[in-house]
Amino acid sequence: MSSTNASIEDLESYPRDLYVAVMQAIPAWVARRMLEIASHGGVSAGADFMEAIESVSRETMQQLSGDLLALLATDVDHQRFNPLQVIREANVFANQSLAILAVPTPRRDEFDAQVMPHDHYAVGPLTWKDLSEDVHEAGISWGAWKAATVLTRRRAEGKIQ
Repeated sequence: MSSTNASIEDLESYPRDLYVAVMQAIPAWVARRMLEIASHGGVSAGADFMEAIESVSRETMQQLSGDLLALLATDVDHQRFNPLQVIREANVFANQSLAILAVPTPRRDEFDAQVMPHDHYAVGPLTWKDLSEDVHEAGISWGAWKAATVLTRRRAEGKIQ
């Protein structure tokens, strides 16, 4: 994904609500997932680990602030990714940090490994709800808005009735 010159003010209400909800949820989600993964791997979260969480959170936020905004500012007919895919791409920072901190990689099922090959630690997210309840609600609303927008356009074009 690439950044755009769009700003949050350029977004319509549903994409804006999703963007705000995701950006607000990222720091807590990064911390929660990294701590869960470390705990399952038998690694305790000392000062170095907590500093790594802060760094990963900043890097993730920085990447998402551009990439997610670029996607949501793109006309729905031209979007080639969905927001969850963009968020999953940003989990590269958590994966790198967990590896540097020598957290053992968890066992992943074959499907998970095929669908998200770069996500060695299964950071995710798999669903909106993995991020937060607010993101879940905003994600569902955004999806319904996008579908309604596409259907309205196709009807206006005479492609569906």
